[in-house]
Amino acid sequence: MLKHNNSGRSVMLSAVTLGALALPAFSGSVLASDATSAELAELIERQSEMLARQAQQLEVMQARLGQLESRDGIDSAAPIQSVEDQGVTPSVRRMSSASASQSTAPTASSDRAAIEELQSQVSLLEAAQTDQSRIDWSGGGPEFISADGSRRLKIGGRLQYDASTTSGSAFDDSDNDRNIRGTTARRLQLDIAGKMSERIGYKLGYDLAGNGVSMRDAYVSSLFNWGDEDVVLYLGNKYDDRSLDGATSSNNTWFMERNFVSGAIAPDRGSYGLGLKGKIYGDSRDWHASFAVTNGRLGDDTDRSDTTTLMARAHWNPWYSGTDMVHLGSWGFYEDFDRSDTTVFKNINAADNFNDNVAIRSRAISDPESSSAYGLELATSLGSFAAAAEYGQRTVDQRDSAGGETMSYDAWGVQASYFLTGERHGYSRKSGFWRLPDVNDSVSSGGLGAFQLAARYQELDFYDAPDYPGGDGNASTLGLNWYPNGWSRVMLDYTHWNTDNRTGDFKGPDDGDTLSARLQVVF
Repeated sequence: MLKHNNSGRSVMLSAVTLGALALPAFSGSVLASDATSAELAELIERQSEMLARQAQQLEVMQARLGQLESRDGIDSAAPIQSVEDQGVTPSVRRMSSASASQSTAPTASSDRAAIEELQSQVSLLEAAQTDQSRIDWSGGGPEFISADGSRRLKIGGRLQYDASTTSGSAFDDSDNDRNIRGTTARRLQLDIAGKMSERIGYKLGYDLAGNGVSMRDAYVSSLFNWGDEDVVLYLGNKYDDRSLDGATSSNNTWFMERNFVSGAIAPDRGSYGLGLKGKIYGDSRDWHASFAVTNGRLGDDTDRSDTTTLMARAHWNPWYSGTDMVHLGSWGFYEDFDRSDTTVFKNINAADNFNDNVAIRSRAISDPESSSAYGLELATSLGSFAAAAEYGQRTVDQRDSAGGETMSYDAWGVQASYFLTGERHGYSRKSGFWRLPDVNDSVSSGGLGAFQLAARYQELDFYDAPDYPGGDGNASTLGLNWYPNGWSRVMLDYTHWNTDNRTGDFKGPDDGDTLSARLQVVF
């Protein structure tokens, strides 16, 4: 009887194992085809159900194997109670019940044969469960992962919807008005990132805001070791590693807008550069250094030559304990302008991105030859409190043939933050920038989420000489951020600003108040 029962079990287990081994091939063929979203959703559901059934079957067989291995050859196997409770497939339930009903005392040899057979089938099913691709939704968006984990493709992005209203400005007539209000989709970004192997990665980033589609990140990366340090090289179009606030993702900054240092002390091409970039990480993960050699950016104008830019940044944590730390950083860049670059000019928003009228204007330098800049960073995080300070200066030199003038300007800012609900600030010691906090009690689990109170003061001075018509200004911002969970945020910023421009439509001293709000979803 035992021999007959083992044969039936062998047939059933073989079928289960073959089904498990066939699943990756089936899913791979569907994913490789032009599947619709409905077909993909159906595939994911079927795969999840099959994996759940396999896990239940594996648990039943492991329990049966444990019973057989512990027997002395005289007692029949007791019924496995978990079989009826776990909702396994009927075939496994019948197999287990039939096995349990055999009350005859088997011989030691037949018992050993049953154990070896069951061990073999369990090993095959365990291998089948691990040797298949999977889809991970834990990060919000789907991540497709190969069987060995070496190949990955993740779909993610961010949605940021802003509202703004400004009042108090002296420029309030219909033809020259700073007191405006409205809403906008600040960022509608879709990212596709992944790995082609353990050491080769890639990323494509698209921004759908502004009634158009623009390419952001578009690069291939390579990871290798240099002594005890990890080195990553990026080839393509990538966001700059420049300043603490600038290097931090807009998903994670404490305020809706980055500070004046990040906005004004920047290369003429903007925050993205096309070329070769690299990062070196310390083996203790408390410092990093980066470099970049770029020539323009994707989407740049095609009626003039690109500007070559050299850039570097480094940070160090001289002290850290858990999430508490001290951050020191510095950075700089150099630009070599082509003769087709006719003018350098900056127009920096003082309130928020929606209201371009509330801006601080520089003077224009014609026929620029080169530009150089540097910045300093200082930050700390202690429990629920954190603070940061930054300073930056940029100099633009004109060609001698155009007069050889120089424009030099600077910006600085300080900010502080405190979590009213006890969270600690997210921070990357590896790369030296802010991250999202870990929410203690998310709304989805019945909590209130996390509440962050932040304050900032900053100044920008383009008024580099009495004879040059550059502007200056400052802004004080009070922010309240609510994190319902780890993937969404509601932001409210109140900014009191002062500007004094010597050129443009809004000349002379002016001040006012801007109230801004943002709804953010990250996946």
